[in-house]
Amino acid sequence: MDNKTEQTKKDNVLKFNSGRKYAAVIYALIALLFISFFIYQIYKINHKPFKTEVTLEKTVYTSAVTDAFIIRDEYPIPASVSGTLVPLVEDGKRVASGDNVAVVFSSDDAAKNYNEIKELEKNIEYYSSLQNKVGVQTADITPLDERIYSACEDYIRTVNTGRAESYASCEATLREYINSRQLSTGTVIDPSVKLEELNTRLEQLKAQNMGYNTITAPHPGYYISVNDGYENRVNYAGLSELDTSQIMDIVSNQGEKSDVSGYMGKLVDGFKWYILCVIDYNDAVKLREGSTVEVSFTMTSAKPLEATVYKICDTVDSKAAVILSSNLMNTEYARLRSEQVRITFDRHTGYQVNNSAVREVDSQKGVYVKSGNIIQFKKINIDYSDNEISICTLPKDAKASEYIALYDEVITEGTDLYDGKVIS
Repeated sequence: MDNKTEQTKKDNVLKFNSGRKYAAVIYALIALLFISFFIYQIYKINHKPFKTEVTLEKTVYTSAVTDAFIIRDEYPIPASVSGTLVPLVEDGKRVASGDNVAVVFSSDDAAKNYNEIKELEKNIEYYSSLQNKVGVQTADITPLDERIYSACEDYIRTVNTGRAESYASCEATLREYINSRQLSTGTVIDPSVKLEELNTRLEQLKAQNMGYNTITAPHPGYYISVNDGYENRVNYAGLSELDTSQIMDIVSNQGEKSDVSGYMGKLVDGFKWYILCVIDYNDAVKLREGSTVEVSFTMTSAKPLEATVYKICDTVDSKAAVILSSNLMNTEYARLRSEQVRITFDRHTGYQVNNSAVREVDSQKGVYVKSGNIIQFKKINIDYSDNEISICTLPKDAKASEYIALYDEVITEGTDLYDGKVIS
């Protein structure tokens, strides 16, 4: 009996341990199912069966950067005197025959004193006008504040563009607006002390001997105070006869400068001036004579301008010379000669679409757009395309709702896409 009892106990222990093992396995499987379900839910929440990209507006430019040489109808002004030249008019300003365009001093000190006199006279005029405003007040200073803010923005823009010749003008404008505001709010300003100081200095300078000779314009034209020696590098009247090889030589090798010691500035007769440059044949075919392009002078502060394509020369070694013309003239354009330019042939503005998103359905190009939980096919009209993106515009008289729009969520990657599909 004892042996049977002992064996029974052992069997019961084995069954119990075996049951615990089975239970542990079952619990482990249940736990694994719960963990798997949890991981699946996280994956389902975060996983997207496709990638999207929001449609934004973008402008794409097609352009070429190249070296250029500027040609004008220039006539150096001969002078029998020598010394330090001080211009009386800005470069690029139109003058009449006989107008005084510059004065020549025998020394740098005399020229410096002359310039100081001119600056003193301007300051005296300013402080005299300021004296007349003393005691004038206003209740509404908002317009004055707006003028000050605007003048500050102009000054910052001028500094950023490096247009040093405009610093003084911007500074004077800002100073005038600040002083006007101070006077309008009752601030006491007494210009009399400053005026006395300026007038005293002016009398001291005028008492000194500053003999000078005057340079006059021999005929009408745009005045430029500097001679660079390239005035006769190219025959202005024979521009139309130049070919690509000749222009290549002009742009890359300007040649020796001529002697300018006997001249004091120059006049530009013709209204038009020309930009000679050489570009790739593939860029040249985008142009046509008589059309306009935007030209930027990348290494200067001169503003971009619209130039006319005057001539497109024959191709040489996959290069073609182009002559552009303009009739705009100011101080910055008047000083251009050998420059780096950026020629912008055209610009395309529209909605940017990644090329991977473009599909073709029933011979119509378009994209799939995620609208809520619905996929919608929208048409596109490609105005420009490269290896990565397309710029799309709305065709004339087209139904806007059928075409891609700003801020659409375009599907760039995905499978099993079709119009009207519901996203679960």
